[in-house]
Amino acid sequence: MGKTKYMMSEGLAFSEKKDMQKLRKKSLQGWHLKRWRFMGYGLEQGEKEDMIYSIDYRDMNPDEEAEYFELFTMSGWVHVCSNHGMHIFKAKPGTMPIYSDQESAMDKSAREGKPVFLVMPVCLEITVILGRLTQYTCG
Repeated sequence: MGKTKYMMSEGLAFSEKKDMQKLRKKSLQGWHLKRWRFMGYGLEQGEKEDMIYSIDYRDMNPDEEAEYFELFTMSGWVHVCSNHGMHIFKAKPGTMPIYSDQESAMDKSAREGKPVFLVMPVCLEITVILGRLTQYTCG
């Protein structure tokens, strides 16, 4: 087994593209993504290679996974790792991007934003409660 190290994520919600570029840079240095880690990525040392990375957001049943990953394989993408409905793939530069048209990019954005819409009502309610408490205590 090769050497391993950890690379912090800058937050996929805010800098997905930057994280994918950092993974490519690490790959050029011989450090390759192997697994998700808490708030970052587990890298393993190997041969230097130029690989591009991309992420897809999709919750699915276990019986759908084989077909899903096969679709990416046929397009030149290799599945690297998954975590909570987020799947990272790698490919050689020049491979057609996962999201090559506006419709698929919009579909990805909708899936990516779904957890935010689930949490938003709770955050709004907490904000209202804290605002009212501030009025009574400062007031």
